[in-house]
Amino acid sequence: MIALGCSGWPWDWDDCFEEGLKTALEWAFGKVFDFIFDAIAKVVIDAVDAVMKAIGLLWVYIPTPNIAENTPALWIQGHIQFITLFIAALAVIVGAVQMAISHRGEPARDILKSLITLVVVTGSAAVFASTLISAADGFSSWIVNAALKKDDQNYAKNLLDTLDEPFGWLLVILVGILMVIAAVIQLALMIVRYGMLVLLVGMLPLTAAATNTEMGMMWFKRALAWLASFIIYKPVAAIIYATAIGLMGSEGTGHILKIIMGVTLMLVAIVALPAILRFVSPRTS
Repeated sequence: MIALGCSGWPWDWDDCFEEGLKTALEWAFGKVFDFIFDAIAKVVIDAVDAVMKAIGLLWVYIPTPNIAENTPALWIQGHIQFITLFIAALAVIVGAVQMAISHRGEPARDILKSLITLVVVTGSAAVFASTLISAADGFSSWIVNAALKKDDQNYAKNLLDTLDEPFGWLLVILVGILMVIAAVIQLALMIVRYGMLVLLVGMLPLTAAATNTEMGMMWFKRALAWLASFIIYKPVAAIIYATAIGLMGSEGTGHILKIIMGVTLMLVAIVALPAILRFVSPRTS
């Protein structure tokens, strides 16, 4: 007997019931599976986002301690003050000898500028550097938060979508390992950054003690260049990370390539410090 399908005739009611039951079961189980898959995907996306913020971006949200307060930087300045004054006295003597030999007033002007520089640096270098560091930290947190807000977890969704690709699970594991490695190295570099900021601020008056001489001015400029480099390193790394997050979360085709490029940018942020040092101070080796 050939089934004629569902019709209004009484002898076809069993076919109508069978077809309706099949349709209802397919709809019900399809909705259940879709709900379970969406719930699992949401949990995975939230987990990736939480891990990214807790580990991958931990270095962004850790504030740099205030070096203008009672910190080792001021302790260093106080304990090398006699060396600073000794070098300043030698610089004044050298300037006086130059003035006596040349019979010109330029060395006296250079001595006055050097002493004013020493007083200004000693009195305000720590406060000024601390203000710049606070501004740099605030900018870093702001731009990364803006990238995450704009992205709205799209980078995690794109990373989850790669599981549907051949060997996608291998790519997800590799990306996760690289992101953790990059985050750990960035955190270590931020610790080194704080140590170098303390050291540079503490030594800055010493480098400013002989700016009336060519060697002293070069030393002072080099110290300022290094200080500026370590201050701006965190904002530069944050800009690179924000770009990487935006790239990984961008919509459209080729999300695998975008994720690879985003992780590559995170690794590039690690080597940004030497690039900044070379850019700010070209003779830095």
